Amino acid sequence: MQILNMENWDAKAILTAKGVSILTATALLAGGVTLAVSNSVADSDKVISGVRYDGKDIGGMTAAQAKNFFEQSAAQKMQPLTFTYNGQEFKIQPQDINWTPKVNDAVNEAESYGRGKGLLGNFGEQINSFMGGHDVKLAAVYDEDLLNQKLDEIAAQVNTQPVNAYCNLHSNGMIEPIPGVVGKKLDRDKLAESLKDPLTNLTTSKQAIALELDDIEPFIRTEDVASIDTILGEYSTYYYPGDRGDNIWIAANSIADKIVRPGWEFSFNTTVGPRTWEAGYKPAGVIINGKADVDYGGGVCQVSSTLYNAVLLAGLTPTERTPHYFQSSYIGYGRDATVADGQIDFKFRNDLPHTVYLKADASGSTLTMYVLGTRADLNGTTISIENDGASLYRTYYKDGQVVKDEYLHTDQYYTS
Repeated sequence: MQILNMENWDAKAILTAKGVSILTATALLAGGVTLAVSNSVADSDKVISGVRYDGKDIGGMTAAQAKNFFEQSAAQKMQPLTFTYNGQEFKIQPQDINWTPKVNDAVNEAESYGRGKGLLGNFGEQINSFMGGHDVKLAAVYDEDLLNQKLDEIAAQVNTQPVNAYCNLHSNGMIEPIPGVVGKKLDRDKLAESLKDPLTNLTTSKQAIALELDDIEPFIRTEDVASIDTILGEYSTYYYPGDRGDNIWIAANSIADKIVRPGWEFSFNTTVGPRTWEAGYKPAGVIINGKADVDYGGGVCQVSSTLYNAVLLAGLTPTERTPHYFQSSYIGYGRDATVADGQIDFKFRNDLPHTVYLKADASGSTLTMYVLGTRADLNGTTISIENDGASLYRTYYKDGQVVKDEYLHTDQYYTS
């Protein structure tokens, strides 16, 4: 008979080994049960617990119930877009831009979470949902072109065009500067971009959106004319009414109410534009290659020549000037400035401290060109144009004394 050796019996080790086996078996049993439950949940036709939208738990809903829930949620969020500006209110209805919630996508996401990823995959998603919840996204789509059309309609009602500042020249010689008006413009693209995320994610505000419009400065600003207080240069020539006179009127009015800021160069051809039938010009007498002819815009050279003299008297700087082939009957020797479309231009630069403003008056049989500006820019001097025969000079006087005598050019005309 074998006697049990109690001294060699390690009860703690035996119990520990058995404990491990028991715990392992328990864990396996629990895991099996859990996986079995997970598999059962995956086979269910209801949304698993913990799935939610917008803070609301939709666990336990069938697909039909979830669809109804998302449709109602979308209906509450998809309210008309309201915009306000300067006391006006504008609305864009959801149907105006085909704004549509993607309800089926949201239902599919809610239904599929915790399913279709295998036993362990489903188990992981279900545990996450039970422990921390899972948020479903409800998105929407809209027609960008329709939105842009609606925003353009709003822009048409709020946009305002800028208005140039200008100078009134009264018959008594008084100059009245009139301030300009800043225009307003809605940045359609910027507004559309700002609406993209809220429309897509159904996070639009129920509050009205105050529109912010960009300023559009007029080309002639209030500050451009604010200091204009005198006629710096004025010159007149005479013409006979008729087709040639009509051409003179059109060209003169193309120059009227234009400005030349300090440092800018003025181009007659660029400002007046092509002398064509479409622009209203009529055929009249011209000189082409030294020969008398008839062409559209005949007479326009009288405008450039008259302007040239007003520019000289205003102390501005001629930068491009060409005499006629023959001596002109309407202006003195050496005081003309011929022009031709795309060939011969008359240009001058404003080297004065302030902007100058051009005015023109062609009425009856008199053409007068004015250069308005700031009296202080000439520093108390007066200017005269003098001719010693073939050459032209510009002379500056102050307190009756000559302070500057400027040679301009010497011209030679053909006689036949």
